[in-house]
Amino acid sequence: MASSAGPSQQQYPQQQPPKKGNGLLIGLIAGGGALVVVVFAILAFVAPGFLLSDSKSSSSTDATQTPLQLNWGPVLAGKFILAVFGDEPDKAAESACADAKDKVRQAAKEYGDRNASLSAKDPREVSPDLIMVTMTGTLDRTEPHNGTMEVRREAGDKYCISSVSPVPAG
Repeated sequence: MASSAGPSQQQYPQQQPPKKGNGLLIGLIAGGGALVVVVFAILAFVAPGFLLSDSKSSSSTDATQTPLQLNWGPVLAGKFILAVFGDEPDKAAESACADAKDKVRQAAKEYGDRNASLSAKDPREVSPDLIMVTMTGTLDRTEPHNGTMEVRREAGDKYCISSVSPVPAG
């Protein structure tokens, strides 16, 4: 039996831990991200409308025109309804378009004469500058009534009541 006087001094080359593919993975991610940015930039110049929603046809709104603000429908309908409730047809006419002031004033008077109790709901765009608002409620406290109000956008993004129908007979 051979005995050894001490631990062997034989040196083995140190093994390096296996390399991980982090560099390759980072490179692939960065390259893919750069490709997406390049494609996006090209599409932004070649087809600038590609970011827009397809819910509206491109012919319905001009590219320079701001979108129709549907919340103006219920706001103006609310002003009209308050004027009816307060028997103040002139207040209703303040929210009307210039060419509809007399008609809106008369509608508010007729609704007031019939003790209308109305609420406004379901504003919807019917053209690039016109909102239709449904008004429901009662006349003379018991007679069910459904009507509509048209709210028009005019120059300078101002909104006004253009019509109320049907006007109840007094």
